[in-house]
Amino acid sequence: MNIDQDTIIFAGAFAAFLAACLSIVDKFFALRDRLSKARLRKKEAEPVAHRAQAEQAPPGHRAPAKAFQVSAYLLVHEITVVVAAGVLLNYLGLVLSRQLQSILYLDMTGTALAAFLLGPWWGMMVGLLSSSVVNLVLYPGPDGALSIFPWSIVNMTGGVFWGLMARRAWFRKYLRSARGSTIAHVWYLTSFGILGACVMSIPGAFVSAAVSGQSAFALSPQVAAVLDRFASDWQQVLSDHLQVLFGAALGESLGRTFVYWVQNCLWYIPDKTMTAAIALAVLKYGFPLFERELVHGGSSGKPPVDTRMAPLLVGLLYLPSFGTLMSAELYAGTQFWPLWASPWLILIAGYVFLYRRGPSDPSVRHACLARAERYARVLWPIQEEPAYEFCRRLTLATLIASVLFTVFLPILLVDFSRAAFNFFCVVYGFLLAVHLVSVAISQNLSVARASE
Repeated sequence: MNIDQDTIIFAGAFAAFLAACLSIVDKFFALRDRLSKARLRKKEAEPVAHRAQAEQAPPGHRAPAKAFQVSAYLLVHEITVVVAAGVLLNYLGLVLSRQLQSILYLDMTGTALAAFLLGPWWGMMVGLLSSSVVNLVLYPGPDGALSIFPWSIVNMTGGVFWGLMARRAWFRKYLRSARGSTIAHVWYLTSFGILGACVMSIPGAFVSAAVSGQSAFALSPQVAAVLDRFASDWQQVLSDHLQVLFGAALGESLGRTFVYWVQNCLWYIPDKTMTAAIALAVLKYGFPLFERELVHGGSSGKPPVDTRMAPLLVGLLYLPSFGTLMSAELYAGTQFWPLWASPWLILIAGYVFLYRRGPSDPSVRHACLARAERYARVLWPIQEEPAYEFCRRLTLATLIASVLFTVFLPILLVDFSRAAFNFFCVVYGFLLAVHLVSVAISQNLSVARASE
């Protein structure tokens, strides 16, 4: 069994395990809510004097107070939603561009969304998930891993760039403006799109030099042919001049890398500009509650800060890609290993910085508790409506039915792993899309009711 099949089977098992865990967590919170309602009905039967001494807010309106429960609550209602939306947007963007043979990739739209809301580390994480799992499903060739994993560095760079840019005060001021001026919109597209394309083209140039001759993501053959002719024409011209200054080997390498950078810039500028625009539109229209809490900081006005666990999670996720690139014969030489090891410098530096100057654990717990309480207070009335409860139970029944169906697949099919993976991708993909739509509707309704 080759590495592509192993990775796909692992991704399918991971998706099934994650869905089962989320279902268990969801049922746990549902049970807690039912117990809280039972206690509330019991209190309503008490005298008025006793009820006056009770807590002001009903238990169903409050988020859990324990640290583990708060972390689980934010994991389900915040982090998982943003990461899942990011991965799904990256997948849909690349599928659409691949089918239409567009000049755009749009495979980093979700990366930008996650970076805007959760910061650079989670933007890197969504980019890694998309590059290592989603793109591998779309390009399951014999050497798919070697053609896809190198581009994880470009996705990680985009997550870092957009995450750091979104932490600037100008970005928050730009989002607060109800009617942003044309100059502000142009500046946003220029800084997040054009400048981001130039920055991401730097690692893209080195990756292009490393994977030259390998299968590339040429979505538009006509544009790819024009850029290839441009690269071949200018590479020889630059190499001749640089060889005089730096020698034959170094001059040729620098000339090829510079031409790849210009080539990637020409390709990335329209792609990253449209990516930044679409990601911001999804944020504004789809997740206004996340914008208020994660970008503007909610009622406290202090956005969430990164913790030192974030770079550790990114490093754990990058480890399989790094191991594949380092163990492959094509990239095991001394010429390319610094490129594949470069993300570790960022991760180590980020961990050391957050370890020394990051927030303290009590302040993080207090901020998470306050944010969870605000989420619960505005979302609880909507989640208690009959339609929401109906869809939640229907989703659980669908998950149970999908598991039962897969039990009989080994009896009917020989290639069980591939069939089970495709089955779970279709079922969970549709359920995930429906869940994200319901989250977006709930957030818009909660924000609209809060402003009344």
